[in-house]
Amino acid sequence: MPASTKPILFHYPPSIFSHRVLWYLWLRGIPYDECIQPAYMPRPDLADIEVRYRRIPIMAIGSDVYCDSQLIIRKLEAQFPKSTLTPPSAADLGVQKLLQNWTIYGGVFSQSVRLIPYWTPDGLLSDEKFLDDRQKLMGGGRMTAELMEQSRPEGLVHMRQAFDMVENSLLADSRKWILGTENPTVADIDGVWPFEWLIVGMPGALSEAYISEKSFPKTFTWVHRFMKTVEAAKDSAPKPDRLNGEAAKERATSASGTPMPTAIIKDDPLKLREGDEVQVYALDYGASHKDRGSLVGLSINEVVIRNSEGLHLHFPRWNFRVEKCLFALPHPDSQKMRLISHYASRYTRKVFMLALELGLEKSITLQKVVISYLVPEDVPDGIFDSRIICEYLEYLATVSMQKDARYWQMRTLHATADGIMDEAVLIVYELRIREERGLRFDEWITGQKLKITRALDRFEHAAQTKLLVARPTSGLASADDVAVACVVGTADQMSILWRDARPALVAWYRNWEERRSFQLLLVTKEWKTGSEAELESKI
Repeated sequence: MPASTKPILFHYPPSIFSHRVLWYLWLRGIPYDECIQPAYMPRPDLADIEVRYRRIPIMAIGSDVYCDSQLIIRKLEAQFPKSTLTPPSAADLGVQKLLQNWTIYGGVFSQSVRLIPYWTPDGLLSDEKFLDDRQKLMGGGRMTAELMEQSRPEGLVHMRQAFDMVENSLLADSRKWILGTENPTVADIDGVWPFEWLIVGMPGALSEAYISEKSFPKTFTWVHRFMKTVEAAKDSAPKPDRLNGEAAKERATSASGTPMPTAIIKDDPLKLREGDEVQVYALDYGASHKDRGSLVGLSINEVVIRNSEGLHLHFPRWNFRVEKCLFALPHPDSQKMRLISHYASRYTRKVFMLALELGLEKSITLQKVVISYLVPEDVPDGIFDSRIICEYLEYLATVSMQKDARYWQMRTLHATADGIMDEAVLIVYELRIREERGLRFDEWITGQKLKITRALDRFEHAAQTKLLVARPTSGLASADDVAVACVVGTADQMSILWRDARPALVAWYRNWEERRSFQLLLVTKEWKTGSEAELESKI
């Protein structure tokens, strides 16, 4: 096989989706090379070839880059014919595709995640950077030990149903393989991977009281049989060379020959045409990572774009969106913004603190005025209202939010925090302006402070119930967290005695006071941006 057409697999070893592709390669004996990636962002090797697709694995064959494990396997089936793994009939192929969708999109994988052994000291869930990355990717709650413990029973309920489906339906007649064949097929790869992950890959993930080899013997035997077959195939398969990012890029961008032929169907509902500038992204998670390029291929099941490096990026259409681009999209590395602000304003403190949390502060120039107003290059009229500015910053930083119950609870806390800011401003006006005119209304001030204490009670409850999660001094924080952190100290400045009755909130706030963004943006001194802030923080 010429080196220029030898597949390059971009993956990281613990990735269960990468295992699906590796198993296929080993069972087929297909030569390949690999470019190992970090388990979390950033992934400079992929960014260097202008691939923004967030998930792993990715495979390059010549100048064609295939995203998503299901598409990779489908393309390997097509490009390396005479496969022993191909389902024997069209009906069997349908079963394989249904299994694929069931395990990937039908809830089996998402429920398996609930059973990750969070107590393992050397596991990925003990890596704060991994947790930060996955929280940003999934847009939901952080995978803390408390949340994992709470969700574990629900995961067991659903995964027991999945095991029952395999045991008493797919393998009910004690067949060796899913399609009743003599050897495994792609249907077994598509069916077995989440069960292998739980049984073999994560010892202790399953509770024997509910899911065990005794209660599901056929399923466990199938998993072990499959892995024994895979391990034997791996031993005899060609060993991959490990490429660095530079070598992988050189091979992909200088590949001889032309990319795989593509065409654009004329009756597609999106009415897209060859050459249209489009963006493609996943619909479930990682949706904020959009790949952009010129449309060169569109079928019922696949979309192909040519990116700025001249590579053809292939995506499945199921659970992916293709959109025509109507205007230039900003990129956080090059985007320049002017924040019209004042260091004494908690609204602008919230905005700039979030920019620090997201790593965007070097793109911002501060202009001192007593309002919150952001003027990005791509929004000439500017953006006002601190919540909208925060939303824009999270968009730039590709923060994805899963709109579950926690999302709305945290958004409500954000609104509550803004309410405290509003009350504080009104009290200041009463004390500074109206008092000068002899119009001070003490009962009204007392009423506003009462509203603030009620809001603090809500924060205390959120801290007690772990909605406000006590975070380490670094790691991902949302705009909602930042908003609450910015206003809690307001009560001290207004002589509201709040700490004794709210211990959970005190503990949460104490943690926040140690964060870099909090310490750099005190309301008592001018702020700095970029390298100036770093320099001052070290003096």
